[in-house]
Amino acid sequence: MGVRAGIPEAIAQVSPSTPRVRGVCPADLDLLMSQLLPDLPGYVNRTIQRSSQDYVPRFVILAGRPEFQPLPQGPGVNHPPVSRLPGDLEISGSDPAIAQVFFTTLERHYTATQSVEYQQYHWLFLSQTDEGWRVNQMFSRTAYPEGAIPTPPRDSSDSEMAQAVRLWLRDCRYRG
Repeated sequence: MGVRAGIPEAIAQVSPSTPRVRGVCPADLDLLMSQLLPDLPGYVNRTIQRSSQDYVPRFVILAGRPEFQPLPQGPGVNHPPVSRLPGDLEISGSDPAIAQVFFTTLERHYTATQSVEYQQYHWLFLSQTDEGWRVNQMFSRTAYPEGAIPTPPRDSSDSEMAQAVRLWLRDCRYRG
């Protein structure tokens, strides 16, 4: 992945000028994500501030270009009822009706003496219902700077990031 002016290429390719249709939450996943990602940092940052009792200064700066190609479920397996990620994390999103979206965030954490920027890699499972898109499950990995190996995937379905996606989807459904 290339870096341009200190911003990872996958994140720099997000276009904040994507046209929006007010009052309609897109059924098309590509269009949905193109609208969600520019708004996501603000949603996550507000969610972090509201949910943290011992607030640690950290912020999501950018959310990156989505990838829609599903990961293979294993050798010779197309759609098993349950898949596993490294670390024995169960994925209940193997159903073909559940969309997989990968995106990256650039985040900043402040300590008493410095700020640290790092990337989070998110694997989001969404399903389309009569009321609109819903989050089924989410997994995330963290990559700290200076060539550190990313953390193993963890279930982040209840994280501030997943909560922010749910809030955005709710607002998208009721926008008018």
